[in-house]
Amino acid sequence: MALHLLASSISEQFSGKEFTGDELIQFLVKEDTVKKSKKVKKEKKEKKKIKMTIRSYFMTQEPEMYKAKVLERVKENKEHNEEHKEAIKSGDEDSRSENFLKVLKVVMDELSEEHLQELQDKVDQWNQDNGFGDSEDEA
Repeated sequence: MALHLLASSISEQFSGKEFTGDELIQFLVKEDTVKKSKKVKKEKKEKKKIKMTIRSYFMTQEPEMYKAKVLERVKENKEHNEEHKEAIKSGDEDSRSENFLKVLKVVMDELSEEHLQELQDKVDQWNQDNGFGDSEDEA
C-alpha cells in the first residue's frame, strides 16, 4: 500500500515532465523526510472524568470496608468450591461465583435499602461536586 502511495505521489509530481534520476532521488529523499517529520508526538489528552456509580464508589471511596468484604467473600467462595468439587461436578451442589463483580453484586444485594440510599446520596454529592448532573441508580 505504501509503495502504491509513493508511486502516486511520483506520478503527480512528474506528470508530463521530463526529469533526471537526480531529481527523482531528491524527490524521494524529500518525501521520506516529510513523512518522518509528520510523526510528531501527540499531546496526551486529559483523562475524561467518569461519572461515579455505587459500584465505583465501593471500589474507590471506602475500599477498606467494601472491597475487603468482597475480596473475603471471593476467597470464601474459592475455598467452598475447592472443598465441594466432587459434589459440584455431580450436580448435588451449586458452585459459588469467584468473579469479583458478581460477588460485589451479591454483597450489594445484602445491604439494607437505607444503607444503599445513604451510599447513593454520597455518590450523587460526589457527581455534583465534580460537574456531573444527578447520578442514576445502579444497584
